[in-house]
Amino acid sequence: MAGGSPAGHRCFALAAATRPASGGGRYAQPAQSGAGCSSNAARIGPPGRSRSADAGRSHPLGLSDSRGGCGPIALFLQRCFDGLANGAIYSSLALALVIVYRSTGLLNVAQGEMATFSTYIGLIVHSPVTPALAGTELAHALLPGSPWPIWASIGAAIVVGAVVSAGAERLVIRRLPDPSGANVVSATVGILLLVNGLTERTWRAVLRAFPPAFPNDARDFISIGEARLRYVTIGTWATLLVVLMALWIVLRFTKIGLAFRAVSSSPQISELLGIRAGRVATVGWALAGGIGALAGCLVAPTVLLEPGMMVRVLIYSLVAATIGGLDSLGGAVLGGMLVGVAQTMIGGYVLVFGSQLSLPGALLVMVLVLMWRPTGLFGTRKVERV
Repeated sequence: MAGGSPAGHRCFALAAATRPASGGGRYAQPAQSGAGCSSNAARIGPPGRSRSADAGRSHPLGLSDSRGGCGPIALFLQRCFDGLANGAIYSSLALALVIVYRSTGLLNVAQGEMATFSTYIGLIVHSPVTPALAGTELAHALLPGSPWPIWASIGAAIVVGAVVSAGAERLVIRRLPDPSGANVVSATVGILLLVNGLTERTWRAVLRAFPPAFPNDARDFISIGEARLRYVTIGTWATLLVVLMALWIVLRFTKIGLAFRAVSSSPQISELLGIRAGRVATVGWALAGGIGALAGCLVAPTVLLEPGMMVRVLIYSLVAATIGGLDSLGGAVLGGMLVGVAQTMIGGYVLVFGSQLSLPGALLVMVLVLMWRPTGLFGTRKVERV
């Protein structure tokens, strides 16, 4: 990606001037500083573009390939860190996919677009009034203390994501005459197209800078040998583990968690026992929408915000959820980690693939895992009595 003017000192929620998104210029390249192996975590750069000190290959999430100038052990470790940075985002969205699957037995392919829409809401709440971003004037009029701090804005995005996702389940999915797998997938594809079109029409297909939730300047890292572990990677994984622990507590020790587990085991028997499977499904979709919004806010500073931001992320997250097991929360996290590391390693060491062909490599890993274990690494095997 071509470089622009040097980045200013302000890390602003909205880029004042943006350029149209193009197929070859979607992902941001990080700024580098110092010698040795760089962690290559993304940094908010000039509006619509971001500079990189090295013209290396870029990973699909905008993490440029680890630089030379360090030993093979340090380079391997650096690529592991880069893979973990990618894997945290994949794991977050994979968690959302798994929650919907556990509550309904179906996949929501519109999860990524809902996350993108919610991320725009977070940006609006965080931004001052400006004609360059639709909705800021309304947010300033309705919300006290606007613009809100970044974490408060992310919280608003999570709430909106939960409401939008629950509304889609109540208004669309539940009203299908035959809620089978094929019909639900077709319906969620329609939701995907609707949300994407609404997002693009409202905020236009331009790249916008989204402020990072964690320190993400060029010097915000921990040196481990010659490799660099970015604070943003540590913060993202810490957030993901907190979310995973909170979900485990809710599903394990609360009444809604007990109902959730009963419905995921057998919706028909649950209905006979007085559990409202429809209400549980709505709660599952709301949880998934909130987690998806969190994933969108965490990935937006890396790739820059635009209507198609989560399309490629969704594909990798589907692979991660499938590898880990579509009904396993821990499997989703481990699957995201495996996909992120495999993507980085394949792009860095298998020259015939390169970074641009890392998706087929991730799909190959998924196929190999499913050949060995069809339900995924931690998926539950269904036993049918004859």
